[in-house]
Amino acid sequence: MKKAKLIFTAIETSIERSLSAYYYGTPDNKIYVIYKSPYEAPSGKTSFEFNIAKHEQFHYNYLEDKIIDNLTHEELRRTNCLDHPNLILSIVKSSKTCKTHEEAGQLLNSWITQEMGIIGYAEFKSHYK
Repeated sequence: MKKAKLIFTAIETSIERSLSAYYYGTPDNKIYVIYKSPYEAPSGKTSFEFNIAKHEQFHYNYLEDKIIDNLTHEELRRTNCLDHPNLILSIVKSSKTCKTHEEAGQLLNSWITQEMGIIGYAEFKSHYK
């Protein structure tokens, strides 16, 4: 099964309360963002969780390695345009057990494999011909 591709890293992201963000293009033509954000643990201490969110403004053509604007259907020429102050993201998974971006990336790959398993690979391929 194909895995998510890292398409952009924002060292300083515009996502509120996060320092960096990793943007992945996935075989189901979506873009997901992995970022770490603080939360207050039951002990009262501040801890961190990793969030996986779907980018709602762009999608990714996995076969052609292209980022497409959902409104204009035009190809995005610069990947840094993915990260901007008015991001529209939908969180699909959060993890308080992941300790690194790499672990969160493995969680993303596991999750999209499950999601695509519902669609089936043959049906997935037919969407992009």
